[in-house]
Amino acid sequence: MSPIVIGLDPRLSAFPEQLMRGAAPAARMVAFYGEALPVIAKHAPAVKPNIAFFECYGSDGYRAYEEVCRMAHEVGLLIVGDVKRGDIGSTAEAYAEGHFRIADSLTLHPYLGNDSVAPFLKWCPPARGGRGVFVLVRTSNPGAKDFQDLRIGNEPLCDVVAKAVNQWGSELPQEHGYHAVGAVVGATWPEELARLRKLLPNSWLLLPGVGAQGGKVEDLAAAFDERGLGALVNQSRGVMQCFAPAQNDWLDRIDQACATFAAECRAVAVPNR
Repeated sequence: MSPIVIGLDPRLSAFPEQLMRGAAPAARMVAFYGEALPVIAKHAPAVKPNIAFFECYGSDGYRAYEEVCRMAHEVGLLIVGDVKRGDIGSTAEAYAEGHFRIADSLTLHPYLGNDSVAPFLKWCPPARGGRGVFVLVRTSNPGAKDFQDLRIGNEPLCDVVAKAVNQWGSELPQEHGYHAVGAVVGATWPEELARLRKLLPNSWLLLPGVGAQGGKVEDLAAAFDERGLGALVNQSRGVMQCFAPAQNDWLDRIDQACATFAAECRAVAVPNR
């Protein structure tokens, strides 16, 4: 299987025009992904539904999120719940319980510190379900540098966070040299990737930002180990919006876009084996 994750960021304006025209937004989302997920599963091990694009439609949207995740599991896909949670301990415990019932792994932000992350880590050991987390270390947006470049002593804040992620993960079991505490590192910062990879030797890296945000797959070789493991490259719009809404062959186009993206990522990862 290829080292890719397909982002699910439903934008109704980009959906096929003929797909349940006139239906409620939540119903259209479920219908769209109901057809697309089996195609994605041919090429990718996981999807990353961004909960914001579902939640903006209220309770119906959240139910659509749950249903899309259920359908993804049904076709064998793992789910990276892109929820970016992080709060005081008791609130984090509630977030963890709720979201780990739906997703296999979650994105977290670490601004509140260790006690905001710890409730999620309790779900990571195999005996507790073997869940995973991806902590925001170096995000893909231009404004990342506003805070993540601030110097803490002689190093940027993102490096301090990376070292904390490495420490949190060191207390968990490893499989194939990796533990369940991963890191989000934007593909838009390739010049920093080798340094962060060294700081996170046992963390899976989730690499968003390829395509519409300007990241390039060919710049990501440093994220992979000598076996071609250790990183998952995410793309959303470049795959799921690869067609015009009026085109009837949209499913075939998604199939081809997934295949192309998967081949590009394999080509970058495999030479490192």
